[in-house]
Amino acid sequence: MRAERNGAQNLRLVASNEAPRTPPGCPPGGVGGHRITRPIPLLARALRGRIPPIADAVARAFERMPKWQSEAAHHEGARADYLEMNFHVFPVYAADYFERADETYLLLFIGELIKALYVPDSDAGGASERTKHVLADLRERLGALEDALPTPECRAEFSQFLDEVTRVLTIDPGRTQRILFVGDCLFLDIVPFIVADLLDRGIRLVPDYATSKNPGVLGDQLRTFSAKQFDLVFYSPFTYEFSPQFSQLLHWRKAFMSRRRVDEIAARAWEDARGIIDVLADLFDCPIHVHNTAAVVREEHVLKRLCKAGLTARIRSAACARIDAWLSDHLAKKNAASFQHLFVFDERIVVRETGEIRAGGYFHQTPRQHPAVLGRILSRQYVDLVYVNAWLLKRKVVVCDLDNTVWEGVIGEGPVTHHHDRQRSLKALKSKGVLLAINSKNDPANVHWRGGTLGDDDFAHAAISWEPKVHGMQRIQSALNLKIKDYVFVDDRADERDLMQQSYPDTVCLDATDPDTWRRIALWGRLLEEDSEMDRTLMYKQREARKSFIREDVSSPEERARLFELLELRLTIRQAQTADLKRIAELINRTNQFNLEGSRTTFREVSAWHDSPDHVIVLGLTADRFGAMGVTCIAVAECAGTQMRILPFVLSCRVFGYGIERSVMNYLKQIARERGMQRIVGRYQATPQNAPCKDFLADNGFVLRDGVWSIEVDAAPLASPPWLAIETL
Repeated sequence: MRAERNGAQNLRLVASNEAPRTPPGCPPGGVGGHRITRPIPLLARALRGRIPPIADAVARAFERMPKWQSEAAHHEGARADYLEMNFHVFPVYAADYFERADETYLLLFIGELIKALYVPDSDAGGASERTKHVLADLRERLGALEDALPTPECRAEFSQFLDEVTRVLTIDPGRTQRILFVGDCLFLDIVPFIVADLLDRGIRLVPDYATSKNPGVLGDQLRTFSAKQFDLVFYSPFTYEFSPQFSQLLHWRKAFMSRRRVDEIAARAWEDARGIIDVLADLFDCPIHVHNTAAVVREEHVLKRLCKAGLTARIRSAACARIDAWLSDHLAKKNAASFQHLFVFDERIVVRETGEIRAGGYFHQTPRQHPAVLGRILSRQYVDLVYVNAWLLKRKVVVCDLDNTVWEGVIGEGPVTHHHDRQRSLKALKSKGVLLAINSKNDPANVHWRGGTLGDDDFAHAAISWEPKVHGMQRIQSALNLKIKDYVFVDDRADERDLMQQSYPDTVCLDATDPDTWRRIALWGRLLEEDSEMDRTLMYKQREARKSFIREDVSSPEERARLFELLELRLTIRQAQTADLKRIAELINRTNQFNLEGSRTTFREVSAWHDSPDHVIVLGLTADRFGAMGVTCIAVAECAGTQMRILPFVLSCRVFGYGIERSVMNYLKQIARERGMQRIVGRYQATPQNAPCKDFLADNGFVLRDGVWSIEVDAAPLASPPWLAIETL
């Protein structure tokens, strides 16, 4: 469900009770793992009978780390209490796993290892090495205890269990997601349940945590973390005990407070959360998912849980509704003022579909370890979000098979049944700027879209023939001129996906018969911002018409100039507005060939340029007889003293050769004169891809002195190309 307010969009995740599965043809790096299929009670009893020595072995492995050395020294003389508090949970989870044949407890075991290995402010390389050393020591120490197990089968199963734990924590799948979790132990509940699932999808999770319940201290923690680059941020302001104010509403003794008092408590909790949301929105450009709250009551005993939930239902429901409304409105306003990167993670939908009584149960409970069922439930949506962010969000093209993919049946053999839900998801992607293409073994004469949600005009290219689909992909790539890492291929046949994966390893290949595929494609569409600038599918079709119009065999400058005049090229040059800032950051970061300094930026930096009186951001928007091409050139300059310094200067490859960059540079020169500058300076920083702009400064009258290109502002102007109709605003 998507809420639209004030022109902005919030994402609400729709819960799914289906456990995540590994789809055939998943991205490279996917791995399988050993799981037991039946209980082994003899091994479970043996582990429960050896809790102290197993806990001691685990502790000694971790005491390679300074933080655990310090903790052990602090408990000198009380080691038994220290072990019970921190390490008894390991043999208990292992015993539960073998007693119930439930992988939940394997994942909880792994989660405790992750918690014990975590060191704040540690770099990824150091964390990886630390993990390998500790696990090697742990494997050796626990392996020495295997001889005490009662049977060869028990010893073999326990050894495989340790192998699986080591595999999950040390394998390198090739794709990393750095995630900042802001909140309390909810995330310690969730992380164990997503680590292995993400590895099975080719993703390694690198977590960081900001956990202070004091809003001022938490804000300072977040500012420290802003020096790091994160792929995702999750913030849970109200779940469990993270908000001391809101947690009052979970206590049964408060069940009879007045509605006014409930509103006051919710308002105070919201004010704290709103401040942190504003800090997050300012500091991080990546997607930020903010939980509303289902206000789940946790309690070990089900009857007590039923009673407490029943007594507090009225006040919890009222507070949740207020929080939900405030959160949706605020995120919509923040997105509208910047760009869509704040989303509502809707706990209420998840809990409503699974039941709050179930969600409030515990898998295990001690003062330090108390994972609740809610974490397991929410983890399914977390896997989808991280998967989409890692593998899909930045892709530019979805290439689809037809038969048994976007419709059921073979169109050459009779009527087909359209999968309207799948086609709607693809059409939503197209509306957000993702290109659609067809790659199908079919007779083109048989293919039609009568009765479908999609139509011929929705596809930027169609490769429909009886040739191998890898050849069809070659044709699509040649037509669209996008890197193969930008493609997603969806097909119902495993052999086609496998062949495509082998031929194009950077392409994500998805199984059209797997519900996970379409759920994630739909989520991808909801996460993308509306592409208000232009219809990219139409743009690519216009580009083909433009390429046909400008013949490649034209060699003389005079004839090419006449062709450019016939193109009716129009250039509008203006300074940036607030609504342009997200597009500016995207174009600078995506431009490689004509990027003067190989610049990269952030939305925050672009916003600072826009707000600064000493900076100017200039846009060039291009159109011709075939249609609008949108923003094709961006120049940023800083004026200080008597000198203008060019910062990023980028030009889209789709307008190479038209002289757009000359006209934009002339506009910068005009601004420099108006501001009383005496000269303009710039720098060409060579990269492996930006050779096309190597001579740009020299061609515009700049002279190289001491490694810096410069031009006097009063130098004679260079004429813009005569085929350009230029409008300045």
